[in-house]
Amino acid sequence: MNRFARLFAILFIPPLVAAIVTPLSIQELTTRAELIVHGQVLNKNCRRDSAGRLYTRIELKIREAWKGTAPSNPLILVHGGGTLGEERVEIPGQVEYSVGEEVVVFLVLNPRGEAVTVGLAQGKFHVSKDGVSGELLVRNPFHGTGGNTVTPNSAERGQISFPLTLSALKAQVAGKDD
Repeated sequence: MNRFARLFAILFIPPLVAAIVTPLSIQELTTRAELIVHGQVLNKNCRRDSAGRLYTRIELKIREAWKGTAPSNPLILVHGGGTLGEERVEIPGQVEYSVGEEVVVFLVLNPRGEAVTVGLAQGKFHVSKDGVSGELLVRNPFHGTGGNTVTPNSAERGQISFPLTLSALKAQVAGKDD
C-alpha cells in the first residue's frame, strides 16, 4: 500500500471495533450490584468532564428499590460517551437510556455517589407491556429476548433466553425462582 492509500485509509475509513462481552447471569448481576431499582428515565444529557471526556448523565425516577438504598430520588446515573453538539463518543457495549423509558437497573455507586450500570448494557433491563397478556416483560441483550435462543456457552452458564416477566426477574433478584 502506498503512502497516499495508507493516509486515506487512516483518515476516511472508520475503524472496526468488536466488543467481547461475557454474559452475566441474573445472579451475578445481583451479586455485583449495590443497588437494584425499577424506575423511569426522566432526563438525559451529555456533558464534558474536567479532563475533556464526554459522559452522559441520566435522571431516573425510582418506583421501587429491590436492593440497597438510593442516595436520592431521582437517582443520577452516569456512563462514558455520548453526543455533545456535533461530537460523538461511542463505547462498544455501553448502556443506552431513552427519556420516558421504564427500566430495571443493576448499579454500583462511584465515589461521587452517582450510579453506574453494572456490566455495561447487561445491567439494564427494558420494561414493556405484553400486547396480549398485559403482563410486564423485561429484556436486555442476554435475558428475556424471547425465542428460546441459546448463545455460545449460554447453556452451561444457565442463560438460555426466554421471555422474562418483571415479577420473575424480581423473584430471581430476591433469590426465589419464580
